Amino acid sequence: MENTKGALDPHLGIASVTRIEGVLFDIDDTLVDLNSAAIQGFHQLTQEDFGQIPASRRDEVARDYANDGAAAYERYMAGELTFLGQRTERIRRAYVLAGVQAPPAEAMSEWSTRYENVVQSLWAPFPDVHECLDVLDEFSIPYGAVSNNVESYQRNKLRLAGLQRISVLVGSDTAGAPKPDPRPFLEGCRLLGSTHGATLYVGDNPINDVQGANDAGLQGILLDRAADHNGDLAEILQNLGSLGAKIRVNSGMWEC
Repeated sequence: MENTKGALDPHLGIASVTRIEGVLFDIDDTLVDLNSAAIQGFHQLTQEDFGQIPASRRDEVARDYANDGAAAYERYMAGELTFLGQRTERIRRAYVLAGVQAPPAEAMSEWSTRYENVVQSLWAPFPDVHECLDVLDEFSIPYGAVSNNVESYQRNKLRLAGLQRISVLVGSDTAGAPKPDPRPFLEGCRLLGSTHGATLYVGDNPINDVQGANDAGLQGILLDRAADHNGDLAEILQNLGSLGAKIRVNSGMWEC
């Protein structure tokens, strides 16, 4: 696709107007509402154990679990913990916060399996996702996903969430490194057939997604659904509907 660029932004070092050749998305809490599913799943799994805990406190603990207050997932990405290990750390922290005896070590695998079965049934896309992808289809702009998780696991997540239309997918295992390393972003561009500077990357993490994409030569865009980031990022969106609307208004162009 033609790559048409306007004047350079001296602060960002990227084109202020670009004909979009491709769009890559983060998956968790960008395309799929993982946080809501995690909170609901956690409540279901702890309903009996936390029965005597005040509802407000249960909600606080569930949010901490969903938001990984244990900071265990990054350790998993760094190879310090197994997938079960990071989940075990999060479970133990949750029970400590609730003041309840945690399941014994030998029961953690069963707890994790039960949780996985529940949470997978709750995976769903945000309401604005298909609308945005429809706009990209309208302008024949290819799209895909780049995720900090195992590709096979994330492909199943897209399937269960009804997002099979996203066929291009890069996982941290297939890219050889997790975001913000440039390799996942560059592999996504290769699969889309898009040049780096004309590819948008949309995600909810300012470091792993936006800074990582910018450092790899893409145009990083922060999706801040909670509107709680006040940094000096060039692009902050509150929903994917506004991304699609902006692309439509500019007829397939992106203005930074």
